[in-house]
Amino acid sequence: MSYDQVAHIVKLGGTVFFFSFFILVLIYVFWPKNKEKFKQAAGIPIHDESLVPDEKQTQTMETTP
Repeated sequence: MSYDQVAHIVKLGGTVFFFSFFILVLIYVFWPKNKEKFKQAAGIPIHDESLVPDEKQTQTMETTP
């Protein structure tokens, strides 16, 4: 088996592997059972209290020249 044959087989195998992986990820993402999980994860930045500034901090920022 020459180097060119091995390289061709490896390239073909890699292409098939990554295409299969991509299809599996798409199936996982669009599976109806996972919809609620992704909806909840999308709302995390909105519901995270650490991202909301305190009223004292906003008042000090507004009064500071």
